Amino acid sequence: KHKVLTNEPAVARKVVDWLNAQKCVPESVTVVLEATGIYHENLAYGLHEAGVSVCMANPCRVREFAHGMDILNKNDAVDAFVLACYGELKSPAVWVPPSPEVRKLRALLRQRDALREDVQRTVNRLEKANSTSTPQEVIRSLERMKSWLNEELARIEKLITDHTDNDPGLKADLDLLKSIKGVKD
Repeated sequence: KHKVLTNEPAVARKVVDWLNAQKCVPESVTVVLEATGIYHENLAYGLHEAGVSVCMANPCRVREFAHGMDILNKNDAVDAFVLACYGELKSPAVWVPPSPEVRKLRALLRQRDALREDVQRTVNRLEKANSTSTPQEVIRSLERMKSWLNEELARIEKLITDHTDNDPGLKADLDLLKSIKGVKD
C-alpha cells in the first residue's frame, strides 16, 4: 500500500497513525526513504523518535534498481512499490540519525551558504546599479542590504566557530580535517 502525505512537521505522526490503522506495530516496521536533500528529514527524525526503523536509500541507486526490474514509469505508486522491493531485496542499513550537535552545525552551515549567495547577489546588483543610471536611493538601499547581509554572515560564522569550539567531537573532527593539505577554514 502507498499513501501520499504532505511534508510538514507532523508527517511522522500521520505515518505512525496510518501504520496503526493498518494493524502494523511501528516498532516492527522498517521504512525505506529516498534521501532528498533536506526534505526527508522531518519524516526520518519523527519516525526514528517513534521507534520505527528507517533506512535511507540513494535515489540514483533506487532508480537503477527500478531499471534493473524493467520498471521505467515514475509516479508515487510505482515509487512506493520500488522502494518496498528495494528494502526487501537489498536490506539497506538502518539509518542512525546524526547527533543534535551535528544537526545544528549542518543548519548553521546551510544558513551561512545561503547568506554567502545573498551577499554575492547583492554585490552583483550593486555593481550593475553603479554602472547604470540607477537612482541613488536604490544604490543606498543595496549598500544597506549588503552591509546587513555581511553583518549577519559574520554573526552566523561566529556561531559556527563557537559551536565547533564548544563541542569536543566536532572540534576534533574539524582539527583532523584541517590537518589535510589543501583544507582550510
